[in-house]
Amino acid sequence: MNKYFIITGILLFSLFGCQRAPMFTVDGTISNAAGEMVYLEHTALRATVALDSCLLDAEGEFLLHAPAPTFPDFYRLRVGALALPLAVDSTETITVTTQRDSLPYTFSIEGSANTLAIAQLRHVAKTESLDELREKAKLIITTNPRSLVAYYAVFLKKDGRYVWDIFDPSDRRMYQAVATSFQTWMPQYERTTALCGQVLDVLRAERSLQNQAAMQQFIQEADNAFLDITLPNEQGELQSLSDLRGDVIVLDFSHSMMNQYVEYNFELRELYNKYHKQGLAIYSVSLDNNQLAWEQATEHLPWVTVRADQNVSASVLMQYNVQGLPTLFLLDRKGNVQGRYIDFKQLEADVQKYL
Repeated sequence: MNKYFIITGILLFSLFGCQRAPMFTVDGTISNAAGEMVYLEHTALRATVALDSCLLDAEGEFLLHAPAPTFPDFYRLRVGALALPLAVDSTETITVTTQRDSLPYTFSIEGSANTLAIAQLRHVAKTESLDELREKAKLIITTNPRSLVAYYAVFLKKDGRYVWDIFDPSDRRMYQAVATSFQTWMPQYERTTALCGQVLDVLRAERSLQNQAAMQQFIQEADNAFLDITLPNEQGELQSLSDLRGDVIVLDFSHSMMNQYVEYNFELRELYNKYHKQGLAIYSVSLDNNQLAWEQATEHLPWVTVRADQNVSASVLMQYNVQGLPTLFLLDRKGNVQGRYIDFKQLEADVQKYL
């Protein structure tokens, strides 16, 4: 009987052991960080999720594991606010050797050519001119558009702004090259669906718009200079930007899944509370595809919040030439755009000027 149970146990262990999900490993050393936690996180399209963590000892050694992705995907190694992007293809082992403060831009990476290439590209973005960065990013994209490095290069930023403008037909070729390649090799991948959808939305918007001449004619014929937007609010009711005519308006383009979205709305709320009684209004345009997530994120905001779904987002962004999120505009009481902002201090100074 004992022999029977032993054999059964071995068979069950073998069965479940074979079914264990494949894993990938990130290990190495991060010096000058003793006593801090190091995290392995998945930077997915909609959220960043912690997968594994450990406490760094005096030597700074760490060993982290996570299930291997079905498709190549992006992760990050994080200590405090400092993070190193990782490109994971399968069950590889990535070894990182660095100091804490050098983590985001380290080149001491083994086991992942894509991760090292991304680190080198980030260094170029930090140290070289925009033209030099564009040339190197273009070479990566055109050489191997199906790689994770090419995908990263398409959405690369310098000084907080995208290197490639999807609304510029010349720049859009970079997006299209990667989208076409990913669609060919990984059509079921969610990043493929998102990127292809983004490119197609812009192309549809270009074909449907009556171009800037028609828009200028509309502005001239209107009672004021409002470049109007009309979108549904949380109750599904259409709310126009021009409904706020007569107020000084902060026009906000954002997304509830942005990094530091909560802090961003605290800044807006502070501005609103301070100047609303003097005639300040806020019209927030969210680019969320998930309506429920958007409704939850904006439930307690006291100003006008509307949502542009994927069918209209491209045309709305093109209307105000929005190149990145978040973007803020200030409209005076006649609807004239007086500035584009990423700095709340400068925005507040101009709000005071036009109230």
